[in-house]
Amino acid sequence: MRTLHGRMLVDGELRVGRITLRAGRIGSVELEDTPPHPELAEDLPILAPGLIDLHVHGFRGADPVRDLPGMARALAAEGTTAFLPTLFPDDPARLGETAEEVWGEARRIRCSPAAGLFVDLPEGETLRTNDATLATPLGLHLEGPFVNPLSAGSLPPERLVEPSPAALREILGSATGDGRGIRTMTLAPELPGALELVKELEASGVRVSLGHSRALSDQAVLAAKAGARGVTHLYNAMSGVHHREMGLAGFALTEDCLVAELIGDLVHVGPEAVDLALRARGPRGLAIVSDALAGAGTGCSTFESHGHTCREHAGAFWFDDPEAPGGRRLAGAAASQLEAVRRLTRAGVLSVAEALTMASETPARALGIEDERGRLAAGLVADVLVLDANLGIIEVVC
Repeated sequence: MRTLHGRMLVDGELRVGRITLRAGRIGSVELEDTPPHPELAEDLPILAPGLIDLHVHGFRGADPVRDLPGMARALAAEGTTAFLPTLFPDDPARLGETAEEVWGEARRIRCSPAAGLFVDLPEGETLRTNDATLATPLGLHLEGPFVNPLSAGSLPPERLVEPSPAALREILGSATGDGRGIRTMTLAPELPGALELVKELEASGVRVSLGHSRALSDQAVLAAKAGARGVTHLYNAMSGVHHREMGLAGFALTEDCLVAELIGDLVHVGPEAVDLALRARGPRGLAIVSDALAGAGTGCSTFESHGHTCREHAGAFWFDDPEAPGGRRLAGAAASQLEAVRRLTRAGVLSVAEALTMASETPARALGIEDERGRLAAGLVADVLVLDANLGIIEVVC
């Protein structure tokens, strides 16, 4: 048994207390009746649930297809202890086969022995880790292929297909849901046949997230009634808010049944738009995701991704596109979830408690696993971050 003491994230607040860890689970959570004076409490470490990334394509040179264990190891070192490996769109049959292969690798990771990861304070220069320490893949996120080519963003448009039951069957295979590990699928609800697929996916246990879409608000309403429960990277690659047509973004800001992803690097979404989303939905309606590409965390300024030469600029990755404003288009994020939390809090956009809640508890609730992960509560999986006052990693218990 082990005990950790500090400012714990409990019910959306940082409160002084201690937790015990026993056999891979949180044994107990105890709040102090008489916490120390504020100036003394500030010296205590922050204890937070391990972060859960609903949308991540890769990290530190690894991606789900080429090196899922390497990706899981790199994410764990950055405080993300569970994640949805996110696949780019492809021909339905190939995408289904790829999902099956990736999920087979994910199963091996999920069955690997648990081990602790210890990271020295930033002043130190050593990283001590056990190779068995891997973030847990919770299922796959398929970003397409049933999305709108007019809102493809950085997705390869030649790999997008029209929604059809036959195409969906090719992706899901003979076994739905966990058979290929598909946990979430992003689709555009305005496409012909999309609503039928929303119903089929919901019945198959696959969470539908609306995105890469030019949907009108009434089309988004119909998708939510059919079973859609999420919105993929709010504001990005979707119809925006107009005073006579709210679009998908406006619907996401007002509909509580949807948990909206938010890329928190302050490049994809500006601080004013983050503030608007927070005022509209609160921390429990927004999930901070990284949307990181494989080049994130490598220190490389240039790398290749799905036919694009991606270059780092102003904290994100871009590729040349003469039709885009300024001649370049956002390709994806260069920051981890925890780095996004740091940027949002240092800019004064979110409090530490809000940002950590949006990166842990809210994603867990979006997946329906809040009684297993994403909170500091007795009986839950002991994925715990120990952070200093600047949100630097002291330790990751994974």
